Amino acid sequence: MAARPASEIELIKKHVLSERVEILIPKGFEVMSEQQMDFNYAKAQSRPSVIFTNNNLVSLAFNYSDNEADQDMVDVYAATFAKTYHKQYKDATWFGDGVKNINNHKVGYLEFMKPEMGHQVYTLVFFTDVQGKLMICTFNCADRQKPEWEPVAKQIMLSVKANTEAGK
Repeated sequence: MAARPASEIELIKKHVLSERVEILIPKGFEVMSEQQMDFNYAKAQSRPSVIFTNNNLVSLAFNYSDNEADQDMVDVYAATFAKTYHKQYKDATWFGDGVKNINNHKVGYLEFMKPEMGHQVYTLVFFTDVQGKLMICTFNCADRQKPEWEPVAKQIMLSVKANTEAGK
């Protein structure tokens, strides 16, 4: 099956994490069931708060952590995550990491291709502070889907808007 050009993938605005974040998500993506999340993250130390997927081939996971965060800490998290991920994924192919200013808000990111269960997985991790806590978003797809999904993943990252209103 030929890859669809990214321009054909429609993105729709969604509010996630109890309205804390506004972001574009591919149309047709559904929230992964609790059972599927339990299965997929059975061996993980922590699992995401919510995962959107298109039949588990491509996923967009959100983790609203307990870690304190503010705009000044995004650079520190970016440096720490880069160091940790480079060490953890020694066989990864790195495309970049750092901090971008998105919608007047610092957003850290890591972009790489890592081996996983016999094949390569394209991953874009991005993170920022949301109401005093760290929100981490992870986009994953198989390497063969990277040409189609990489520009979409970047569009998603560039759309992130944290709700700065106080209140949980």
